[in-house]
Amino acid sequence: MNMRDALRRLIESSTAVIFDFDNVIVDSEPYHFEAYSRVFAKAGHTLDRAEYWLEWTSRGGGAESEIRRYDLKLDPSAVRAEKDPIYSAFCRSGAVKPFAEASAIIEAFEKAGLILAIASGSYERDIRAILRANGIEDRFRVVVGKDNIKKTKPHPETYLIAAERLGIPHERCLAIEDAEKGVTSAKEAGMKVILIETEITRDLKLGGADLEISSLAELRDLLKDLTA
Repeated sequence: MNMRDALRRLIESSTAVIFDFDNVIVDSEPYHFEAYSRVFAKAGHTLDRAEYWLEWTSRGGGAESEIRRYDLKLDPSAVRAEKDPIYSAFCRSGAVKPFAEASAIIEAFEKAGLILAIASGSYERDIRAILRANGIEDRFRVVVGKDNIKKTKPHPETYLIAAERLGIPHERCLAIEDAEKGVTSAKEAGMKVILIETEITRDLKLGGADLEISSLAELRDLLKDLTA
């Protein structure tokens, strides 16, 4: 089956599409990186950008993993508490923008009749601040952040709560992800998953997704063909 037909089948078997947020809808990871970099720099530690994308963004190791790998005498909770307001300020300022392909992708899924939602490891307040600043908050019926989540990705709770709030069976939900932890989360929630590859993950052969697409641009073009 070619990719276009595989995507069509996923859409036809779905009622809702649930997006991861960072690095899928918006180009926010550079701002997460900058905020964390400022905090670690105060402790004399420099974050490596490539390592950040792999260990933090894809594998979900977070500050704990960085501290453990480099044997830093830091409290990860304190690091996050200092980082969060720095990142939130970026969100409120309008600095964090959607990817160029995002608008067309959102419109195509809406045209296909799917309900849109977000299930993310970021705080809901930050997600909504970015959506509001870019005029797209009303496009998503449900937004689930980590605010009231007990176990974040790769645990399935984030996606399960999104499906529950939508009132849609999990098997009728299609997740759009870019990271290993997100694919695991959505699959364990019983959802179908499209993995959007990035420069960092392309050679990792993550697997587990129902469909792997090389870029947001390719997803946009496939959707354009299907909804023409």
